[in-house]
Amino acid sequence: MIREETEMRFHQLTMEYQALQRAYALLQEQVGGTFDAEKEVKTREQLQAELILYQTRIQDLECVLSQQGQDMKWIEEKQALYQRNQELIEKIKHMETEESRLKNEFQDARDQNELLEFRILELEERERRSPGINFHDIHFCEGISPLQVYCEADGVTDIIITELMKKLDILGDNANLSNEEQVVVIHARTVLTLAERWLENIEVTKTALAQKRMDIESEKHVFSKQKGYLDEELDYRKQSMAQAHKRILELEAMLFNALQQDAGAKMSEMLSDDERETLRRAVEQWKRGVMMELRERDSQILRERMEMLQHSQQRIKELEEWIAAQKRQIKELEEKPSFFGHSSPGKPEQFTGFHIVFYIVFKRTGFGIQDGSQCPESLFEDFFTRETSQLCCNTDFR
Repeated sequence: MIREETEMRFHQLTMEYQALQRAYALLQEQVGGTFDAEKEVKTREQLQAELILYQTRIQDLECVLSQQGQDMKWIEEKQALYQRNQELIEKIKHMETEESRLKNEFQDARDQNELLEFRILELEERERRSPGINFHDIHFCEGISPLQVYCEADGVTDIIITELMKKLDILGDNANLSNEEQVVVIHARTVLTLAERWLENIEVTKTALAQKRMDIESEKHVFSKQKGYLDEELDYRKQSMAQAHKRILELEAMLFNALQQDAGAKMSEMLSDDERETLRRAVEQWKRGVMMELRERDSQILRERMEMLQHSQQRIKELEEWIAAQKRQIKELEEKPSFFGHSSPGKPEQFTGFHIVFYIVFKRTGFGIQDGSQCPESLFEDFFTRETSQLCCNTDFR
C-alpha cells in the first residue's frame, strides 16, 4: 500500500516536472520575443515558488523512502531530478544576466539616437545659416544635342552630330576594319557621348556660378550702402559733438558775463570766500562730469560705428578680390588654345569633324577654377581616358 502511494506521488511529481518544463519553454519563447519586464518578474517569482515546492516534496519523498527502506533507485532518480532543478536555476540566472545586458544595450542605443538627433539639428542649423550653391538642371531641347548647339553657335553647320554618331556606330560594326580601327571608332563614339554629358554639367556649373556672382554683387551693393550710411552718421556725430562743445563755451561765457554784472557782484559780496570757493569747485566738477559723460557716450558710439565700418570695408575688399579672381580665371580660360594642341610646323593642320567639335567645346565653354586645381584640359583628358578604358575592357571585337 505504501509502495503504491509512493509510486503515485512520484508519478504526480513527474507530471508536475513536465509541466514545469513546458512553463519554462513558454517563458523562454516570451523572452526571445517582445520583452515585458513586469511579466518577466511575475514568471520568475512563480517559477521560484514552484521550485521551492518541488524541493519540499522531494525531501518528503526522500524521508518516506528512507523510512520504508526501499531500493536505492528511487534515491538516484531523486538526485537526478534535483540536478535538473539546479540546471533550471542556472538557466534562470543566465536569463536574468542576459536581460540586464539587453537593458544596457537598449539604453546605449537610446543615448546614441539622442546624440544623432542633436547632430542632425546642428547640421540643419549650419545649412540654414550658410547655404551652398544651388544647382539647377538645364535641359536642352529634345532631339538636339548640346554639341550641335555649340557647333551652330560657332557657324559650323555642315556637321550634324546625330548623323555623325550613327556613322560611327556603323563603322564600329564594320567587319572590314581592323581591330585597331574599330577601337579608334568606338573611342571616338564614347568620347562624343561623354562630351555631351560634360557639356550639360558645365552649363549647370556656369549657371550656378553666375547666380552666385549676382548674389555676391548684390551683397557688395548692400555693404556699400551700409558704408555710406555709417559715414553719414559718423559725420553727423562729429558735427553734433562740435556743436555741443561750442554751446558749452557759449554758456560759460554767458555765466562769466552774468557774474561780472552788479547783481552778481552784490551776491558775491554776500558770500564768504570759503562759500565762493566751494561754489566754484562744485560748478567746475559738474562741468567736468557732464563733459566726461558726453565724451564717453560719443566715444562708445564712435567705436561701434568704426568697427561696423571696418567690417564692411573688409567684406567689400574680399568680395572685390573674389570677383577679380573670377574674372581673371574666366579670361584665362577664354584665351587658352585648342584642346588638341598645335599642329607640327612641317605639316598642314588637318581637322576632322571630331576635332572641330572638341575645339568648339573648349572655345565656347568656360567656368571658374579655384587656384591650385587642374585645368579643364587635364580634367577632361583624365575623365575621358578613364571612361573609355573602362568601356573598352567590356567590349568584344570581331
